[in-house]
Amino acid sequence: MIPALFSRWRRNRRLRRKKPLIMGQMGGVAPHGQLAQRSGVKAFFYIALIIATHTLAMMQFEGFGFGDSVWLTLTSITTVGYGDLSATTVWGRLSTVLVLYIGGIFVVGNMAGDFFDYRSNRREAMKNGNWSWTQMKDHIVIIGSKADSEQHLARLMSECKSAEATAGREIVLISECFDHGLPTLLQGFDIKYVKGCGSSPGALQQASVKNAEIVIVLALNEEDSSSDGNAFDVVCRIREINCSAKVVAECVDDDNRQRLEKAGATLVLRPVRAYPEMIIGGLLHPGSTVILENLFTAQGERIVRLDEALTGLWADIVSKYVQMNAGTPIAYRDTDTGKIITAPPGNTTISADALFLLGG
Repeated sequence: MIPALFSRWRRNRRLRRKKPLIMGQMGGVAPHGQLAQRSGVKAFFYIALIIATHTLAMMQFEGFGFGDSVWLTLTSITTVGYGDLSATTVWGRLSTVLVLYIGGIFVVGNMAGDFFDYRSNRREAMKNGNWSWTQMKDHIVIIGSKADSEQHLARLMSECKSAEATAGREIVLISECFDHGLPTLLQGFDIKYVKGCGSSPGALQQASVKNAEIVIVLALNEEDSSSDGNAFDVVCRIREINCSAKVVAECVDDDNRQRLEKAGATLVLRPVRAYPEMIIGGLLHPGSTVILENLFTAQGERIVRLDEALTGLWADIVSKYVQMNAGTPIAYRDTDTGKIITAPPGNTTISADALFLLGG
C-alpha cells in the first residue's frame, strides 16, 4: 500500500512540475529559476519546522531546557550524536522517530525529487527552445527565417566557429522551424536554441540579445520583398535594447537597403542561401559582400574564361592582362591536373590551359 501511495504521489508531483514548462512556452521565458527558488524555500521551511517541533517535544517530554533541547535536536538531525544527551521517555523517543527520522526522510526525498525534476525540466526546456539564456554575454545571435535549412544554418555556424574573430563566441539560434528541438546536424555545433521569432520581445530576451556582440537577421523569405519589413522591425527592436552590437540584416529588395541601414544595421546584404559564408566574411571584411553580390547577380563585374596556354610567373601574367585592360586574372586551370587554382602566390610558376579574369 505504501509503495502504491508513494508512486501516486511521485506521478502527481511530476505532472505539477510540468506546469512551469507550459507557462514558459506561452510566455516566452520558462520560470525554472523561480521553481528552484521555491523548492529551496520549501525545504528550508520543512527543516525549520522539524527542528522546532522536536525541540518543543524534548522540552515537553524529557524536561530539558531550551538550549539542551536544541543541542539534542541538532546533534540528532545531523547524525553526529555525541551521546551526552538522549531521549529516555517513551514519548520522547517516539517523537524523535516520527519527527526526525520519518520527517527527515520525507524532506530528503522531497529535496531529491525537486532536484531531479528540475534537471529533467531543464533538459526538456533547453531541447525545445524554452530555456532562458539571459546570463550570456558577447555571444552571437542568429534570428532564423520561416523555413530554416539545416544545411544553410550548419554552414553559417561552421563559418562562425572557424573564423578567428568569432570562433570563441557562443551561438544562440532563434527559430520557429524546429518543433521537436534542434536536429542532430545542428546539435553538433553546441549551440543554444530559443523557439520563437525576432519580432517577439520574449524571444529576444531569452536569447539575451541585449548582451550580444553580433546579431544576424535572416530574411523570412529570400524571394519575398515584404520580408524586408520584418527585418526592419527586428533591427529596430534590437537597437532598442542593444546599441553596440554588430547587426547583419538580409535585404531582398535593394531599394530597402537604406531603410535598414538607418534602422541600425551594420551590414546589409542580399540573401544568398548557397553561400552563407558571405555573412561572416562581410562582417569581418567590410565591402567584400558588394563584390561577391555583383558576381552572384551578374551586375557589373563578371568572371570570364580565356582558353589560352600560359606559362610563367603568376605575378607577370596578372600584370600583363591588367595593363592590357583585359581584366584581372583571379584563377587558372592547371594544364597537368585540370584543377582550378584560385589566387596563387605571385611568385608561383604556373602552367595553364585556361585563365579566369574578373572584368566588366
